[in-house]
Amino acid sequence: MLKTYQGLAYTIAGLVVVQAAMIAWAFFGMTNWISDEGGVVNKQLLECESCDMNFTAEWGFAFHMFFIGLLLIPLLSLVLLVVSFFTRLHGATAYAGTIVGLVVLQVIVLPMLSREIGSAFGALHGVNALVILAVAAMAGHRATPAALREPQHASVAM
Repeated sequence: MLKTYQGLAYTIAGLVVVQAAMIAWAFFGMTNWISDEGGVVNKQLLECESCDMNFTAEWGFAFHMFFIGLLLIPLLSLVLLVVSFFTRLHGATAYAGTIVGLVVLQVIVLPMLSREIGSAFGALHGVNALVILAVAAMAGHRATPAALREPQHASVAM
């Protein structure tokens, strides 16, 4: 279970990196589409379900939001939480629970706040992604056989 926990934690961290790459690919592809081909991004395009922006990098938006952001990372974070209960690693459940909480903040709370209150919450979305990356990497790094042998509480001799 320890290797499974570690693999899941590192996979979540890696998916955050891929997700950042996908949004950058999409954004720069969109700006090239606008500057090179005269593309226009407006409310009509954003609300149109059958409209095509006609640039390859638009797939970056789908990968960032749907495949990775709404499916893979939330699913893997829940699996990590379940697996954490079966590891004998001190703090594993706390790390996994923190990741689940951060993912809920990332997927539900911050996007809603950025639409309802202001786009500054979009900046927090980016910062929170880095926090998810860091916590997942720390969880994976801690999941070693040596950590299982460490005492859970240090005793102080008097």
